Amino acid sequence: MSKIKCKLISYSNNDFLQQVYTGFFLLHKSGLIDLEQTVIEKKEKNDKNNNYRINQHICVIVKDGIKLYYDMKDSWEIDKEYLSDSDYYFKRGYSPIHLTSLGDQKKKIFPYGLHYPVFPNAMDRFALQRNFVLYDGIQKITGIVKPLNIFNRSRFAPRINTMHSLPDYNANPKILFMVKAYDPYDKSNRPKEKIEERIQINETRAGCIKMLRSEFGNRFYGGFYHTDYAKKNYREYLMPDQKMSLQRNYINLLKSFPICIANSGLHGSIGWKFAEYIAFSKAIVTEKMEYEVTGNLEKGKNYLEFCSPEECVDKASILFTDKKLRNEIMTSNSKYYQSYVRPDLLILNTILTALSEQEKIST
Repeated sequence: MSKIKCKLISYSNNDFLQQVYTGFFLLHKSGLIDLEQTVIEKKEKNDKNNNYRINQHICVIVKDGIKLYYDMKDSWEIDKEYLSDSDYYFKRGYSPIHLTSLGDQKKKIFPYGLHYPVFPNAMDRFALQRNFVLYDGIQKITGIVKPLNIFNRSRFAPRINTMHSLPDYNANPKILFMVKAYDPYDKSNRPKEKIEERIQINETRAGCIKMLRSEFGNRFYGGFYHTDYAKKNYREYLMPDQKMSLQRNYINLLKSFPICIANSGLHGSIGWKFAEYIAFSKAIVTEKMEYEVTGNLEKGKNYLEFCSPEECVDKASILFTDKKLRNEIMTSNSKYYQSYVRPDLLILNTILTALSEQEKIST
């Protein structure tokens, strides 16, 4: 099989895009694709909406003509301009029920999969190119050293070799749930329904923290990060130690907790933590998911589902006491990571999906 030619058109080096960049880099390094990159500075100082868009979208041209768009926005909304310009559109927050108004255009849209930021282990010349074109001054240096920990080994970067693990079947059952409390009023022009959404998310999270602490005692670790809003409104539900919210500390802590709790983020999104739990082969209890992902991710096989704090505790108790089920879910998630979340295979799946669909058109 000859290498698949891919041209990556980059406008941003935002963390939202790093999983995609890492996947393409690894495929290039392995010899499966022949990657080239064009970096274009499109940010405008006074255009926040445009900058927000380019921080969450990537265009890749495959085989000199098939245009793929990757949309990392966590909500179901589709960027119609990018959709019209694409041949195939891979959407992080994939929700078929919200695509009906798009007519035939919806046939171009496919689920992207689970998303979290992750960097390669090795020096990535494509990342260097992005930094030199897109950043100025000291940002050029910090952007280069961030993914490789150069000069500052105490600084953590989420690289492939630190961001996954096999199941630990012998770990004592413990439960982890660390979350953010959203400030509903940090923007004066926020619509009422968005304010109410944030309040509801916070209350659900607080309820879960309260009941998990009560049920499991020191076998549970979690709480809200120590933001100003959380300290003012949810002081009794704060994490015991704010230092554990640092990413290096969080990842080290995560490794020793076989049972992890996830709940929906803004727009009902599947958050980064859920993808991290999969990567670390955890037994997961999650709020009911509103979006579809790739592959065979299934309730009962990869996670248990809850709709209330009371049900969250019930499902956590099942995993706490049933070692066989706990280990089965951990095994399923390890396998799922290797097929659908590992960055190179995640991106390869999107390329093969596009080529397969293109073949249907041409035959």
